[in-house]
Amino acid sequence: MILTEYHYKDFKFIGNSEGGIHTSIAIPRLKLMFDTGVGSPQLVEIPKILLTHGHLDHASGLAYLISQRSLRKLPPAEVYVNPAIYEPLDQILKLWHKIEDYQSEYKLIPIDFNTIYPLQGNFFFRAIPSVHRVPSNGYVILEKRNKLKKEYLNLPGHVIAELKKKNPDIIETRFEPIITFSGDTQIEFVIHNEIVQQSKILFLECTYICDKRPIERARKWGHIHLYEIIENQEYFRNIEKLFLIHFSTRYTKKEIKDTLKQLLPEWLYKKTTPFLTKKNFHSEILMND
Repeated sequence: MILTEYHYKDFKFIGNSEGGIHTSIAIPRLKLMFDTGVGSPQLVEIPKILLTHGHLDHASGLAYLISQRSLRKLPPAEVYVNPAIYEPLDQILKLWHKIEDYQSEYKLIPIDFNTIYPLQGNFFFRAIPSVHRVPSNGYVILEKRNKLKKEYLNLPGHVIAELKKKNPDIIETRFEPIITFSGDTQIEFVIHNEIVQQSKILFLECTYICDKRPIERARKWGHIHLYEIIENQEYFRNIEKLFLIHFSTRYTKKEIKDTLKQLLPEWLYKKTTPFLTKKNFHSEILMND
């Protein structure tokens, strides 16, 4: 499988995303991946998996990745899942053990939407409910930072230094949203969550981009249409980088790029990148058959 690689500032993102076929995007620096897709051999060593929902194009590779980690004598993967699918997913994995006649270790963790989970260093993550046809959620990567409280921001440096000695409480801890991954969802995931709107980097699904597949169809199947992003463009003002994912395979790469350039307002287009595969994954499967 050929993986696509994009960079933004200090982060590298590798993976693929094609609607209904395969979605999995990893952040090597943070040693995690969002969703597994059908399972990529190149991502076996990523130890933490944040699963958004159980549809096969996002989760079917989980058993494969867990098995491969076990065969390579790697520590058990940590797999975070929506609590609604925890039990059936655990049953599926145990059945695969019977089929393979091999016991692979894994840590399946039902997420708590009120919990901030540690990653490494000052990075953490939390889950945010999303709107799809099945139980689903997105994830936000947070960076813990110590900053001056607002009421002290305009004071001279020497005054702040003196205040710090006398009153450490002028510093507060904040968790700033750095990266958000939507998974499959309707546009409400953005509209109803300020933390998503304030993320520096947003991976957002955009399944349909044409009149032949109207907004009503996108919403019926729990997806986002490009027209909805345009209609709600003000919610994207504070986002530094927008990666659009999960395009329907009915569209060519050229069609996607041309449509984004033609329809998005210039300010939004400049910070938008379609996360496109180097080679159409669906075509690659057919060629290999």
